[in-house]
Amino acid sequence: MCVPPPGKPVSPQPATGWWRSRTGKILLWGLLCVLAQQVAIGYRIDFFGGTAEASLIHLHAGLLLALALLEPDRRVVLATLGITALGWAARQWSMEPGQIAPLVWGALMWVLLVAWTLACARWAGGPESHGRLDRHGLSRLALYGLLVYPAGCALLGGTMAVIAPPSEALSAAFQMFFAKQFGVAVITLPLVVAWREGRQSFRGGRAAGWAWPLALIAGLGLSLWASQVVRGGLADRPAVVLMDYRFALFVVLAWFVLRLPPRRSMLALSAALFCLVLAVSESAAYGNTVLGLFNLLHLAAEVNILLLAMLYLWVISRDRRELSRRLAEEIQRDTLTGLPNLRALRRRMAVAPPGRRELGFLLLDKSDSLVTGYGLDMQAAVVGSMAARLSDLADVYVLGTGQFALIPAKDADDDVWERLIVRVEHAEFVADGQPVRLLPYLGVASLPEAGSEPLADVVDTALLNASHLAFDARQHGEVRPRYSDIDDGRLRHAHRQQLQDAATALACLRNERLVLHFQAIRRLEHAAEPALTISGEVLCRLRDEDGRLIPPARFMRPIEAAGRGAELDLAVIKALFRLLRKYPEALPYCERIAINLTGQSLASMSFQVELRTLLADSPLPLSALCFEVTESAAISSTSAASRLLRDLRARGCQIAIDDFGTGMQSFARLKELPADVIKIDGSFIRNVAQRGSDHALVQATVAVAGVFGAETVAEFVEDDITADCLRELHVDWVQGDLYAPPRPLSEILAEALPRELQYAP
Repeated sequence: MCVPPPGKPVSPQPATGWWRSRTGKILLWGLLCVLAQQVAIGYRIDFFGGTAEASLIHLHAGLLLALALLEPDRRVVLATLGITALGWAARQWSMEPGQIAPLVWGALMWVLLVAWTLACARWAGGPESHGRLDRHGLSRLALYGLLVYPAGCALLGGTMAVIAPPSEALSAAFQMFFAKQFGVAVITLPLVVAWREGRQSFRGGRAAGWAWPLALIAGLGLSLWASQVVRGGLADRPAVVLMDYRFALFVVLAWFVLRLPPRRSMLALSAALFCLVLAVSESAAYGNTVLGLFNLLHLAAEVNILLLAMLYLWVISRDRRELSRRLAEEIQRDTLTGLPNLRALRRRMAVAPPGRRELGFLLLDKSDSLVTGYGLDMQAAVVGSMAARLSDLADVYVLGTGQFALIPAKDADDDVWERLIVRVEHAEFVADGQPVRLLPYLGVASLPEAGSEPLADVVDTALLNASHLAFDARQHGEVRPRYSDIDDGRLRHAHRQQLQDAATALACLRNERLVLHFQAIRRLEHAAEPALTISGEVLCRLRDEDGRLIPPARFMRPIEAAGRGAELDLAVIKALFRLLRKYPEALPYCERIAINLTGQSLASMSFQVELRTLLADSPLPLSALCFEVTESAAISSTSAASRLLRDLRARGCQIAIDDFGTGMQSFARLKELPADVIKIDGSFIRNVAQRGSDHALVQATVAVAGVFGAETVAEFVEDDITADCLRELHVDWVQGDLYAPPRPLSEILAEALPRELQYAP
């Protein structure tokens, strides 16, 4: 920025040119109208024996009407009309010096003409209609411009009868109608269209842009020459029908209208119409006869038809281009959020490749549960908020629910991906008044040069690699960015394996090939003693077509990804109730049977309805049922989860929070979710005996659970040292292979039948 020396005043710079000021507009338009008055297409008019020289076109009238239609400042319009009137008066005085009566009549006529011009401009849409000209607006403009305005001017011309013989007044009205009509056709309509539409770019090569119009103009000239030759040679044979040149002119003008920007095409149309009016002047002299008048009307109608045909063709072509452009833009936008999608990403890469040859794939975990629980509005809000939050770091492209492609900004730092992850981690969304956070997983793949490979394939390959990295990061619970220097082949193989697991899991679920296992949960103070009651967690396994059991690690994620979590939970509950009814003698000894619920079940209204129906016919007292929900599932759908869990608790069921401690707001959630049992995640239990941070977290969890009146369960207890440490921390229950590994539930229920069980606290 340049700073002037001290003491030297800074002269203000005008924001626009002088011609944009009011005075500049008045001078410019006034000069144009006065010059247009000098342009005439002369012919001799003869009415009732009186002859006079006249002009077949009033270009200044077309300019004045166009100005009234385009200029919102009426002082500019009135001043321009005044300058034009003075130009007419000067010309009239030079032609008939000393004649006062025509000047007085002309002054009155100009006053009426000003009012009539402003009225017709207002009826035709006026300067307030500065938007795009549609078909209705074009029809309105044509009606008032080509018919009403010239007719009114002709009536004003007929008032000359007060100072001249009727034949002269009729002659004035005749020439006034056609002169104003042709002036509007040649100037007003093309100028209004060109002014309102402005510049528009059209696709097409330069060769096509110049070769075709030159060829068409040459063809038109040849057609005119051939028409004259044939007409001269066959003048004595009127029965021969000749091809007129108007068709060739129509083709040439249509090409200009369709292929050139509006200002150039309207200029070409105006010039062509002026040439046609010039050609019509040969017939204007015969207007005093009936046939001559009809012939002149016919030629005027042809000019107007050609004008309107070109304008309607232009409007239709423009609307088609606009529709095509909007459709092209819409298919590059996500329907729900309006953000750019994969098509937009591919186009952007083709037009402007990024400075950093990297592409990121961001995956928001549990976003599908969020959408299921709160609807599409919540999805749109989350996606839009996420895109706005990341806009300064990367360009965001929506690929699906909770999935984004990221292109780093041009000025991005080397740590842009780490900063992006941190920003997403701290993003908090509000759903039904409850704060919600989603865990991000990010894969970053290199973007090689296209070379001989199509650019779309390069982008798709990089996006596929980045998505493999992101899903692999989610599988391993890694929230730091994963980069493509890892073995991409291994990731692709793992991804294909996941797809196979998903197909197998869905087939097992559809065919109800479920097997229920059970792992006992024992009170820590009596854990070493024989169990006298049945307390534990129901574990689901699937059996494939070969009879092999599929562990949860292989089927839970695919089922949740397919949105079938609620269906799985209902199938487990139904299978459990069937198995319990098969062993009725074991029912009195079932103290606590824990059943897992996925996040999709918590958010599903249909699941809640069917669950209540199943509980109404439960083989066990509802107080013996405990429903476990993971902390992450509860976090992603807090409001829906809270309503369902409170309803279950009111019916007598117990509620357990599973994997406690893995979320970012674990302790805060206890105020929002009802909990009778808190299950401490096994990742903290394994190292609790080392007296480190895990020990402190378990200790804090036990203390907080006591405040809320909840019992604690320690998962993955596998050795006596861990059990002793948990006993010191006053953990209530333990679950793990040290006391009871998972076993088929049917075996556990069958073992309870032949022996007398005694209740022990």
